[in-house]
Amino acid sequence: MQKIRIVLLISLAFILTACGAEKEIPSSGGHEREETTAVKADDNGPEDSGEEIQEGGAETESTVPQMIKVLSEGDTAPDFTAALCNGESFKLSDHKDKVVLINFWATWCGPCVREMPAFERLKADAIDGFELVCVNCMEDKKTVDQFVKDEGYTFNIAYDTDGSIGMYYPTEGIPYTLIVDHGVISRIYVGAMDAETQYNEYKSAIEEAMK
Repeated sequence: MQKIRIVLLISLAFILTACGAEKEIPSSGGHEREETTAVKADDNGPEDSGEEIQEGGAETESTVPQMIKVLSEGDTAPDFTAALCNGESFKLSDHKDKVVLINFWATWCGPCVREMPAFERLKADAIDGFELVCVNCMEDKKTVDQFVKDEGYTFNIAYDTDGSIGMYYPTEGIPYTLIVDHGVISRIYVGAMDAETQYNEYKSAIEEAMK
């Protein structure tokens, strides 16, 4: 029993370090990127991190992994299913034959909010064989829905109110963006500049992955 307690304490310490550390992570791009280092839960979110989500569309179908793995370029992107703001659902493995951009963000994160017009432009480009999803980090659905309504965004925005999806994608800061090429991570970005810069950078990475 004592050994089990020690293992649990070590695991908890690792998770807190991954989610709250303020160490800067270099991005894959060539620019210095503005980064919000804390990934926090909204006060109005569910108290139980294992709570089943039943509101506003499909349930989040993720389980906490046994080991927290910091992802690198070349790794297989962990699969997940998430409810979208539009009432539909998104399952990563359903898009295994595409290039997928996954972004982790929050409404309280300035760099996250500033780069979001880039995702609307990418959707408007209607690139064949490309999909994107922006996963909100542990805010309540009402907050996310109001933000989407106010901004008028139409690209895929997913809930992760209990942080179960984020457990598969540990990061020391957001925005955290990955380009997934047929199930394999080809680029990782931490932080963001303005929407124009991010649009050009992501578009270039997407086109490179499609070659």
